[in-house]
Amino acid sequence: MKELSLTKINEDARGQIYIIEGFNDIPELTLFTTKSNKARGGCIHHINDENCTVLSGRVIYVVGDKVSSKKTSESIIIPKSTPHYFFSNTDSVVIEWGATAAEKKEKHKEFRAIVDGINDRTDKTII
Repeated sequence: MKELSLTKINEDARGQIYIIEGFNDIPELTLFTTKSNKARGGCIHHINDENCTVLSGRVIYVVGDKVSSKKTSESIIIPKSTPHYFFSNTDSVVIEWGATAAEKKEKHKEFRAIVDGINDRTDKTII
């Protein structure tokens, strides 16, 4: 294993995003700190599945037409070509891997609009 590096790539009202690099078999891990009642994602990846683990907190994943609640130490796999986002019920830390940096740039118009709507409104329920 190479030396690991941690790089902050974004910080906004939702929290921070970091990239962790240096693993032999995983090009990068993305670590999200997300504040309570904030959403992230609204994207779709067409080449690779994405693996997600909640390191702390409680989040709700919306993956296609399925809704799943996850808490600390629980994981979910997001199948490729499936739009998705997550909503933090509490301050949370989530780590993701599998989808490439290039894939993560593609947003799903409908799901991204939901994420933006959640983050812009005062009513923070997702349904």
